[in-house]
Amino acid sequence: MKIKLSPRLEVIADCVAGAKLIADIGTDHGYLPVYLVENAMVSRVIASDTNWQPLKKAEKIINEQQLQKQIETRLGSGLSVLKPGEVEAVVMAGMGGLLIRDLLEAQPEVARQLKKLVLQPMNNQAVLRKHLEATGFRIIREDLAREGDRVYEVIVAAPGKMIMTNPLEYELGFEFYTSKHPLLLHLIERKIFLEQQIVLNTEGKTTAVATKQWQESSLFIEKLNEVKRCLLN
Repeated sequence: MKIKLSPRLEVIADCVAGAKLIADIGTDHGYLPVYLVENAMVSRVIASDTNWQPLKKAEKIINEQQLQKQIETRLGSGLSVLKPGEVEAVVMAGMGGLLIRDLLEAQPEVARQLKKLVLQPMNNQAVLRKHLEATGFRIIREDLAREGDRVYEVIVAAPGKMIMTNPLEYELGFEFYTSKHPLLLHLIERKIFLEQQIVLNTEGKTTAVATKQWQESSLFIEKLNEVKRCLLN
């Protein structure tokens, strides 16, 4: 049985291609490692998760596909399952941007020796991009995937220096204004929708926190609409 990936995982797989040995951190069902090996996109994968239950499901699929020699499973948190220099690239997908940042910070000796990071944060993308910029990584590729109403952001980084000159790059992707991804407009519309929910929830409230959040979200919506108008013209 050939594994078929979701649009989100297809984009991630394409970003990983070219590395011989990778680690899929938080592998969950194990579909990505199996797909990468079956399609000769990588030679070997270390698939890890913090819980036994999803790891057992991944092992079941790996065994069914007879890929035990190419895919090794490990139980543990983040990069703690790896030795420095053990893999070329790491995938961290389907988790929050703050968690990805914290996992990179927790094992700096491992992170520093990685040649490629393929990151798909579910939220707090701006925080993660700022962290990469501050810790010696440069974004070499940004990609998007759409599933239903949701647009997923995929960030590919490598060791190097990066300076973002436009504050919106943290929110919309490094050099978003030149890449003009076909899903960029959908991403902006999704972000506007989410910020509008915050505005509705904080409108009329008098606490300092609510007032600040209302002001920040309202200003962010204005900036996003400005970018949207530029893209449509």
